Amino acid sequence: MSSVRSALAESLGYRGKRFYGQFCRKMNRYENLPEIAVYAEMVEDNQKATDNYRAGKFWASINEEFADFLWAGTLKNLRNEYFNRRFAGPSPDNHQIWRALLWLYYQNLQKIDTFGFLKTGAEPPVGGNADQELIDGRPMSLDFLQSVEEAYRLQQAWSSAKLAGSPQLIVELGAGYGRLAYVCRQIFPNCTYIILDLPEALICSSYWLNLALPGEVVPYHESRQVTHFTREMLLSRKIWTLGAQQIEQIAPKSVDAFVNIYSFAEMPPSIIENYFSQLDRITQGIFYSKQRKLEHNVIDKVQITAKSYPVKPNWLKLFEQTSTLYESFFETAYKIGRAR
Repeated sequence: MSSVRSALAESLGYRGKRFYGQFCRKMNRYENLPEIAVYAEMVEDNQKATDNYRAGKFWASINEEFADFLWAGTLKNLRNEYFNRRFAGPSPDNHQIWRALLWLYYQNLQKIDTFGFLKTGAEPPVGGNADQELIDGRPMSLDFLQSVEEAYRLQQAWSSAKLAGSPQLIVELGAGYGRLAYVCRQIFPNCTYIILDLPEALICSSYWLNLALPGEVVPYHESRQVTHFTREMLLSRKIWTLGAQQIEQIAPKSVDAFVNIYSFAEMPPSIIENYFSQLDRITQGIFYSKQRKLEHNVIDKVQITAKSYPVKPNWLKLFEQTSTLYESFFETAYKIGRAR
């Protein structure tokens, strides 16, 4: 009877389990359910105790639910059950877990926050704030905190390469909606940020950064007319959103830092090879990358690993480590060229 009841309870949802438990309680048959017999003894003994040792009104109402679930046979998988969640940790899909992740990550990042950005920095609500939580009283999301860490990894690579100050001209290939561009413009206020991307993502970063940093983004209808980007021209503005193909129009050795987050691993080898050649051509400073350790590119029928990338023999590796957030991702940085 116990195993049958447990199996039936397993197939029911929250309301069904409770209704079934209420039915079983009314039947008052627990001779084949030893755990219910023990539970009945526990209740009997507790009822004899003084009010100091019995549930208050709040927990008494909750215990009524618990009793229904116990009678339904849910002890077998109690760690998965709703009633256990009332006094154990929340389920993985609970929003409380999301906030806990942000809080832990935020505290971890304080260890590397040498510029003190996290003491005052916050994420703008423009474009939607569904993923944001108030951390230390300021809105932040996982995207924002990742970007803070990535900006500091850029600075770490820059300093490890024995380059003075901070990078002034940063190029990111595949920037999504521009989260890292926004943070870098806050942490490195004197920098210029260039985004190279495909149209579907480029329209997102162009639109969102115009809202988040009004007046800083060069209009695309203007930048698409440029046929040659010198370092001086790029530094004269704050944010550029360029088509991926426009990397060929950037002057050699004009870029301080080249960045790619999460997208190289999604490309076929021939495209990766081209971008590595281009970044080697335009960069005289550092290259920072964060990618999956093993990417199964089913569409292009290739596997990309950490060893797949065509790193040039004259690049100096500055660091390589597993990502703070994801065990299956790694981040690495190289020094390219020489100091100015």
